[in-house]
Amino acid sequence: MIDALPLLLGPEGYQISRSVRLRSSASAYFNRTPGSAGDRQKFTWSGWVKRGKLGSIMDLFYAGTNASNNFFDFYFNQSGVGGASPTDALEIYSSVSGQVLYYTTQSVRRDPSGWYHIVLAIDTTQSNAGLRLLLWVNGVQLTDLSGVTVPPQNQLLPVNNTVAHTIGSSTTPGNYFDGYLTEINFIDGQALTPSSFGETNPVTGVWQPKKYAGTYGTNGFYLNFSDNSAATA
Repeated sequence: MIDALPLLLGPEGYQISRSVRLRSSASAYFNRTPGSAGDRQKFTWSGWVKRGKLGSIMDLFYAGTNASNNFFDFYFNQSGVGGASPTDALEIYSSVSGQVLYYTTQSVRRDPSGWYHIVLAIDTTQSNAGLRLLLWVNGVQLTDLSGVTVPPQNQLLPVNNTVAHTIGSSTTPGNYFDGYLTEINFIDGQALTPSSFGETNPVTGVWQPKKYAGTYGTNGFYLNFSDNSAATA
């Protein structure tokens, strides 16, 4: 369902006017399988998220298939892998012929009334292991980590491969997201920071959106859900 909401207004007058409402009870999600591979070492996912339900596993972005032990999963958790983090924390878990990436935060996201701007940037070509995966919420980098397993340098990930990619679910499907999503930017081939998608309002001090002005690469995309003329739109 596309909602007509005056959602977010940036300091330069950039306004996000619509979002999509996904209901886990309706098993709603988006999916796409790229026709050709892009950059499997470097990418950025940015989106504005408003949660509608708490306390369960909810996928934001998924690529690959768990059945073949070759997948990438970015989600709100239920209890953490092995209880490593509290419920409603953000986690990334990926496996390529065995676990190569795990990242969980100790902070949680339990405010269903507010919007979170979430940016995930991955670059496995970095020689510094601490720079291969970076995560921000509302412009602030999350460093309260637990149980971190970083991918080996130059590791190829399922993202941007010719496998199913989903938003709001796993590719099984399952673990459906419940809430609102808008202004989703996926950048193939670049590991960017939140400043490409948002900035602090100089008057209110609130983190707010700005229009992304860069390129998207081979499999990149932009979803603002502005067309509510039909369900297929």
